[in-house]
Amino acid sequence: MKKMTYRQTGVDIGEYQRLVPFIKRQLKGASEKSGDGLFAGMIDLKRYDKSERLVVASVDGVGTKVRVAGDYGWHGGIGKDIVAHCVDDILCLGARPIGFMDYIAFDRLDAKVFKQIVKGIVSECKANDIQLIGGETAEMPGVYRKGEYDLVGCIFGLASPGKTLDGSRIRKGDLLVGLPSNGLHTNGYSLARRVLLKRGRLDLEARPKGWKRTLGRALLLPHTNYFKQVYPLVEMKALSGIAHITGGGIAGNLSRILPDGCSAKLRRPLWRIPPIFNLIRDTGPVEDAEMLRVFNMGLGMILVTPHKYLPQVLKHTRASRVVGEIGDGDGDVVIE
Repeated sequence: MKKMTYRQTGVDIGEYQRLVPFIKRQLKGASEKSGDGLFAGMIDLKRYDKSERLVVASVDGVGTKVRVAGDYGWHGGIGKDIVAHCVDDILCLGARPIGFMDYIAFDRLDAKVFKQIVKGIVSECKANDIQLIGGETAEMPGVYRKGEYDLVGCIFGLASPGKTLDGSRIRKGDLLVGLPSNGLHTNGYSLARRVLLKRGRLDLEARPKGWKRTLGRALLLPHTNYFKQVYPLVEMKALSGIAHITGGGIAGNLSRILPDGCSAKLRRPLWRIPPIFNLIRDTGPVEDAEMLRVFNMGLGMILVTPHKYLPQVLKHTRASRVVGEIGDGDGDVVIE
């Protein structure tokens, strides 16, 4: 059977990467602390007043996970997804989230679905002391098909200059600590849907052999929010870098924070890969290299820490484990 790839589903990660130089040129006039390949952007308030604080902001969506929610008829986790994803992005720069805004676009407003989404957003904001400061709801018939919607979130956070993270403090010998994901989080759903629901003709209500939950519930598990585990480590300056493993997989995201002269090496046997990924790989079939390029493969976030802080890092993070090390190199990420 022909191997499946992300590009065959209509998602071309490489095309976006080819646009990165153009995007960077558009940021030339922004603050010198704005994002340049990082997971969020920073605004230095000294440009406007005498404040020493930095505003950190990010915007993101939940992708075609909304299609799975629609097919399964449950949207309760989608609102949590968008908040958690955005929180994790600004956390990579050492920021504490303070405000959130959402944008929900329907073909026609569905009040039942809308309420489920917003309740999820409110719940995740309250759990992390984030103010939901507003949003926008749009009806766009002709743009979205019947029953479709899209969800986008914008988050704002604050960071202190001495505690910001951009990878510049990463050194050879630092350890890579992986924090487990509970599944796909919010990336790779176009490939997962094509493989499992179209090619594999699997039923979202079915419970694969040995599973405790249905396939639909497994695909809709909310994106893990790592803030409460990781932010105390930011405050004690125990970390030299944080990578949120989203679209582009482990290598594509970890490489974003590696400074010149450094590379990263990880060993796959050192962490658990959730069964949903094995199901996608085998059903596709999807090559291992493509799986690693598209999905988080069981690591939702990777922390970079010096040896001396490892005990604190492992103490503060649940089910974490050392998965690799920083070495000499030119920004390569090798997964053995």
